[in-house]
Amino acid sequence: MATINAVEFAASFARCLQRSSSSYVVAVANSGGPDSTCLLFLLSRLRPPTSLVSLHVDHGLQPASVDMAHRAAANATSMGITHHTLHIPWGCPPFPCRPVPGTPFENIARQVRYHVLLRGMTHSGASILALGHHADDQVETSLMRLARGSTLVGAAGMRHRRRWGMGSGNSIDDLTWVGHPGMSHFIVRPLLDFSKDRILATCDAHALNYVNDPTNLHPETSLRNAVRQMLASPTSGATEPPPFRQESIEQVMKASSFLQSTVTDVIDTRERLRRATSLLADKAERLDSEVTEQLRNCVLPSPPGTLLLPSSKLFTVEDPEVRFAMVLRAMRYISFHPWGSTRADGDRRRASIHRIMNYLWPVEPPAISPRKFTAGAGVLWTPVLYSHNKGFKAHCKSQRHLGQLDSAQSAWLASRLPPFFKNPQEGAGSASRLFVDLTKQFVLANAASRDALQVLYDCRFLVGFDLTQMPNLVRNALNSVRDQPISIKILPHTDYFWPKVVLQQGSSPDLVLAVLNKKGEVDTLDSSCWVSMEWVRSLDAT
Repeated sequence: MATINAVEFAASFARCLQRSSSSYVVAVANSGGPDSTCLLFLLSRLRPPTSLVSLHVDHGLQPASVDMAHRAAANATSMGITHHTLHIPWGCPPFPCRPVPGTPFENIARQVRYHVLLRGMTHSGASILALGHHADDQVETSLMRLARGSTLVGAAGMRHRRRWGMGSGNSIDDLTWVGHPGMSHFIVRPLLDFSKDRILATCDAHALNYVNDPTNLHPETSLRNAVRQMLASPTSGATEPPPFRQESIEQVMKASSFLQSTVTDVIDTRERLRRATSLLADKAERLDSEVTEQLRNCVLPSPPGTLLLPSSKLFTVEDPEVRFAMVLRAMRYISFHPWGSTRADGDRRRASIHRIMNYLWPVEPPAISPRKFTAGAGVLWTPVLYSHNKGFKAHCKSQRHLGQLDSAQSAWLASRLPPFFKNPQEGAGSASRLFVDLTKQFVLANAASRDALQVLYDCRFLVGFDLTQMPNLVRNALNSVRDQPISIKILPHTDYFWPKVVLQQGSSPDLVLAVLNKKGEVDTLDSSCWVSMEWVRSLDAT
């Protein structure tokens, strides 16, 4: 079996990077196993060299943990790479209590692993985390997704590069919450183009020592392990181990037959599956590029936190898959749910997305103008008329009135859905999420003489405070907080729910300290630059 040479690995790694990247630190998730050991070695041999740091997560959940931690550290040290072993503080919030022996822990172990890896990246100054997933892992992912009913685009599996995202939790106390740091951190998988056999051959050729994670050999631990066992001996006839239902493996086998049928010029089963998933991944990347280009051509200038799409340009997009992906991209950009979570994609409910598509791309022009509507992800779709000279305004009631506005064109404005006020429960869409009290944070920061404070507002805006430039009026109010109670809050502003920072003192009217204007600029009380407000959601594919 051929080893992975430096030239082809460099090409694969370049595929994972941002084109604009010039200086960066790459953290390698180093388990001590063959995949991460090979990845660490290949990255260390890159020319020009890349700044590397090795991170090992010790879950402490199995006897082999100590050996794996020692091997990971020894491998990194032998390659001259800075290494850190990260331990899980089980039972210390937001970490759950240590899993009970004998119970499945795969999912929770994955959550805590990514949580501490991001912490390790932050402390090491790394913005990129390299993972050792390879072509055979990609096959397993694709089969499991197809078995669950995923589309072919979803079955493309893991991406070579993706943004970390804000997580799936709702607050800093949630293990799966990441927040705004996730928008500037990325995960890359440079080995996705290479098979496990080639990775092992590379380790052997360069005498790289590694240990195997014993849990990867236990099919009862996770469905992925069961699928891995099935692929390793597809003709063994072994029944599926508990606790997975027989139907799950049967669906995986059907998915495997389907994928193999798409590649006819290869005899080996595993290679056919690799080729099939590689073709799906290439198709997904082409789709991402097409959607990015279409959005770049379609989007018109609009207020901060909104997306304005003219109907005339939307209708130049004819491919249903591109339309579907454009809607998903727009929802994720506008939504108040964490960027990258399934909720920001409207839980990917096809009926909801097709409903949006039917409005944006109607088969026939409607007799009367459509009304505003929502179909998930906390996004409001409003029909408007757009003019280059006058901007946009709400649609007329009747289609026959459209001709009365010179040079106006129909468009759709995507914006944040107004919060619900009647439901007392605090959810992501409740009004309470838009009223943020920062008083305690300001008092503590002022007492500690901190220089800065940052707050992610509504998962949409990053509000920053340069405390060294804080107006004396605010500083004096903080210093006298025991004598006269005060509040510093972020409140919603305008129909688009932009952030507005106010100072509340007793019965006096709110004093507006800073507010975002329609140009996306910040107006402050004393015209200083001590408050910044930045839109943090990305319209990119990853």
